[in-house]
Amino acid sequence: MKKIDSLRAAIVAATPELAQQPARLRMWVDRGTVEARQTDSGSFSYAFRLNALIMELATDVSVISDAIIRWLRVNQPERLAPGNSAFTFDVDILDNRTVDVLIEVELTQCVQVAPKDGGGYTLTDVDEPNPLFDDALGLGGAAPVPPLSGIQLGGQDVEL
Repeated sequence: MKKIDSLRAAIVAATPELAQQPARLRMWVDRGTVEARQTDSGSFSYAFRLNALIMELATDVSVISDAIIRWLRVNQPERLAPGNSAFTFDVDILDNRTVDVLIEVELTQCVQVAPKDGGGYTLTDVDEPNPLFDDALGLGGAAPVPPLSGIQLGGQDVEL
């Protein structure tokens, strides 16, 4: 599943000690389900809890949290909606310098199924649509938004 590899890369990129010793980051999936509909396409989605165990971490846990939140912003933006927990974690303090951290994040991954010429199917993990707008574009990719030239409040110009 594409999101697992992508999240691993984001955590490792934020944590140089894991880049040097990648075996200290272990990931596994549990509580997985498959959601499928009886449609012509045959496409389906996974919903699962991804567990990431980082052993003997000396980097501040906030660095890991920031990396995951930035990753969620693009790859699972609904986790950051009001009322949702982005992820859960447990920390085992080993000594004054190191901890073991278990991070659990609920993810979904859509899979597109397309028939191939001559038989068989192609399965493709579907990327999430980018939830972030380009600041230079208008809504829906329209012409660029003009710069703010003035504000009026109660019929009076407000100085910018």
